[in-house]
Amino acid sequence: MSTALINRTQTRFSCAGTQLDVVPRCPGVYRFFSDEGVLLYIGKSIDIGTRLNSHFTDAKDPGRQQRMMSALDRVDCELTTGDVGAQLIENAAIKAENPLYNRRQRRYRKLWTQRLVEDVEGFLQVVPSDFSPAGERNEAVFGLFRSRHHLDDSLRNLTRDEGLCLRMLGAERGRGPCFPHQIGRCRGACVGQETFQEHNERLLAALERQRIAAWPFPGAVLLQEHRKEKQHELQPTRQYHRLDHWCYQGTFRRRDAAAEPAAAGKARWFDRDSYRIALRALRKAHCVVLDARSGEELTNPFAERLAADG
Repeated sequence: MSTALINRTQTRFSCAGTQLDVVPRCPGVYRFFSDEGVLLYIGKSIDIGTRLNSHFTDAKDPGRQQRMMSALDRVDCELTTGDVGAQLIENAAIKAENPLYNRRQRRYRKLWTQRLVEDVEGFLQVVPSDFSPAGERNEAVFGLFRSRHHLDDSLRNLTRDEGLCLRMLGAERGRGPCFPHQIGRCRGACVGQETFQEHNERLLAALERQRIAAWPFPGAVLLQEHRKEKQHELQPTRQYHRLDHWCYQGTFRRRDAAAEPAAAGKARWFDRDSYRIALRALRKAHCVVLDARSGEELTNPFAERLAADG
């Protein structure tokens, strides 16, 4: 098999319209373009220069990477203050711009989730519910599923693995011992061998990984990311990432721009990947949380919870 010709010296690099002689060694998002202007790939790194070196190194072997790099003509870099901004921008850009070599990521207009409600005996029951990607997040829900069938299968697998009772969860009707208890897969909540407190505790522990947290702020917020010194002259030392009910609405260099009507008017659309990036940043206290309208610093409940647990 022949090896494609990859000439790094002919690749052009730019940032915000400025041609670069040296690739930035700082966080940011980069885009690969062919000589015909086709968007080949979008990536991110805390060190763009090092990441680009790995792309060229990996392209020495035949395969997808080599085909992409042999088509590469120019690289456009979007520098960020830190890794949080790079992750949020990259994720949104891949889904909006559909690069040729990135993994395709679908946006589902309808999803299913699980709400928990308490019955008269104190047992938490699982209620399948529509999950609107454009809705508000006023209560915690658990899991995102493409269909009701997918949700039901997941719940049955969960009860089997954890010894939970389908009847006490509201997923099976009848009286007396449930069918899983009869074959030794339920710990007996349906026949009084387990209290509602014990059953609820095990259910919540099992669902924790699937939790979509309720939005804890009164409105839209800005995650302020800041660094004291630039690693590159074009790198911003401060950026504001706007979120509203976990929906990422853009990254801004100025706080007033993030609070303007154009930013506030952006449609809410929940994205699971953006949610995970933002939640991780809050839990690790990587950003200061500001009220989007007033600029007032807000308490980060996720950082407080982490400190209490530690």
